[in-house]
Amino acid sequence: MSMRIPQVSLVLSACLLLLNSQTEAAPEKIPVAVEEAPAPQNGPTIHEIESSNLDSDLSPGEATTAVPAELDEIYAPHQDGYLESTGLRSPLRYLVDPLSDLYEKTGLRIGVAHTMLFLQPMGGQSSRYGAAGDLDLMSSWTLIGRGTEDTGRLVFTGEYRYQIGDQPPSLVGRQVGTLVAPTGTFNDRGWVVRDAYWIQRLFDAKVRILIGRADISDYMGSHWLQNVNNSFINRNFSANAAIPFPGHGPMVGISIRPNEQFYLTAGAINAYSDTTLPEISSVFEEWDLFSMAEIGYTPTFPTIGEGRYAFSIWHIDARSRENLPSDYGMSFIADQNLTENLQVFARYSYSSGQLVNIRNTAQLGFGYSGIFGRTNDLTGAAFAVSFPQRTSTRNEAVVEIFHRFQLASNTQFSVGLQAIVNPGNAVETEAAGMFYMRLRTSF
Repeated sequence: MSMRIPQVSLVLSACLLLLNSQTEAAPEKIPVAVEEAPAPQNGPTIHEIESSNLDSDLSPGEATTAVPAELDEIYAPHQDGYLESTGLRSPLRYLVDPLSDLYEKTGLRIGVAHTMLFLQPMGGQSSRYGAAGDLDLMSSWTLIGRGTEDTGRLVFTGEYRYQIGDQPPSLVGRQVGTLVAPTGTFNDRGWVVRDAYWIQRLFDAKVRILIGRADISDYMGSHWLQNVNNSFINRNFSANAAIPFPGHGPMVGISIRPNEQFYLTAGAINAYSDTTLPEISSVFEEWDLFSMAEIGYTPTFPTIGEGRYAFSIWHIDARSRENLPSDYGMSFIADQNLTENLQVFARYSYSSGQLVNIRNTAQLGFGYSGIFGRTNDLTGAAFAVSFPQRTSTRNEAVVEIFHRFQLASNTQFSVGLQAIVNPGNAVETEAAGMFYMRLRTSF
């Protein structure tokens, strides 16, 4: 994919920004914001989606990178953007309104998102920047039980990732020598089919079953702010770096929620899954598995709000085809709202370290909505420390801070910094830094 042309991405971004700066004559129509049935005019805000994922696609423990949550965010009200407050409206709303009408009439929800990331190292072993773009095409079609709790939905997504310039951001961590990558999602993967699964809810949504092509890391082992598209980008916080998750592939998952305070989720996926491959014929040849289970407590405290406290375990079989050993581990996770605007998370993960060279890792962070008085802005700060399995690698500590601006109803712009102390694979480097900018446009 060496023929990546930066001009194409720059022109695309310029066009999208231009669209977000035009005047719209017609009154704005607030789109649908929930998945099970057509929503009333007042849907959840972006902050409400990010600060609670209890009524999610499969499990209360899943990340907001799962498709229905991404679509909820795209269709949520965005009235307090910086350009919106000037009286300007986005013509992209002309696309959102018909898509909202389509969903109301047919149960089919469609969304498109384009995200660009620029990552510049500061100090360390290299100063070569990385830049890339990510185009997501998402759909969720409620074919059974619209307007009820027991829905059946078909989810399908495609994605195109491309580099801008000499290298993508996913390679920056290698040149700096980090134990945990400063970001991993923004690579040069090209076109892939990500998700193609059916999810069925039963018994008033107390039982939920997923079967098809999916990514098990979307549904267990995560915290609510784990979204590289609009929150932290370091893999300490945007993924669970201690777990050697396979890519997208054949998966079966089940989640049981007997009441409002407890849930149990379990799933398995072929350990040979690779997002870049369709994984149709090869999965019948070998069935080494990655399996995972999570149990959680989800209280709502009267004075502060919703929370989630979970414990998960996982195991991956030895893969003889690739000569890889088995591995196992566990995670403790906590998400808690403290005020209407402030949420915190904490996570500790352990693995035997055979596949990812991480024995122990811990993270602590927070997100604050509306620090400048705008609800859809988000400010985040987090700290992580990781301990490797191999003695030739050092312990590594990371701090990341960012602020996300809601520029317009369809556009977000983020700036952030990372400080990496003792990059694990660069034994002669005491510290390195990262500066990044991220632009996301969706409809």
